[in-house]
Amino acid sequence: MVEERPFSVHCIQKDLEAVFAKFRTWLSPDAAVLLDRYLPLFGVDPVTPPAFVLFSARLFDSAGCAVLPALFMTFIYLAVTLHSLPRQIRGRDRQLVILEGDYLFAHLSLILCQTDCLHLQERFSRLIRGMNEGSVMRQFYQQGDLPETGSGLVEILGKQYGLFFAECCDLGGLFAGLRQEETPLLRRFGHEFGIAYGFKEAGLGPGVYTPFLERALDCLSSLTVAGGRDELGEFARELLASSAGNRFLTAG
Repeated sequence: MVEERPFSVHCIQKDLEAVFAKFRTWLSPDAAVLLDRYLPLFGVDPVTPPAFVLFSARLFDSAGCAVLPALFMTFIYLAVTLHSLPRQIRGRDRQLVILEGDYLFAHLSLILCQTDCLHLQERFSRLIRGMNEGSVMRQFYQQGDLPETGSGLVEILGKQYGLFFAECCDLGGLFAGLRQEETPLLRRFGHEFGIAYGFKEAGLGPGVYTPFLERALDCLSSLTVAGGRDELGEFARELLASSAGNRFLTAG
């Protein structure tokens, strides 16, 4: 899974492998079979979320200290994504995919208990609520039930994508010991990048998403830490420049 990734993740390769090794140990064999069946079928990209967590940790310490939050964000991403797939699936598999998403959410709660990270439960609940609000708003928008304005779509993508990437960056930094004053810039980087990524996934071109990417990179360059900024910025650029049709929390 990690080896096939076209982006520059070599500096966090071992940590990504550690994340997915832990992820597999938490899954039942049947759950692993379902994931292996549906993720490639719909082009789901499981590497980007943990990679953002790990790259963010490298800004302040080693990526290895953020393997656990990278695991948490992988569970959230895959669960939310699986809940969005039934619109494209027919027959009995539709219910299986929904149940698999429920299974991953339940596993996340269990892991938080068993790793003494239950204090993160509230922030994850707020994150998932916000992402789901964005997905619902996106559906109304696509059906013409919301005003088709640029600002409206930015708000939707900010909930659907921006909140998630902001949390990835914040958690990576948190577990790596970032200073409190750095948190707003790091979250802003993730949020602006998430909106850019959302526009890219919606099929819009660089003229639309590049301003958001540039604002994200400005936030990144404003951080007082120097180590790791170039790698994270390059990863963000490559992710948007890629022509690969990887699915990431796509509503449609």
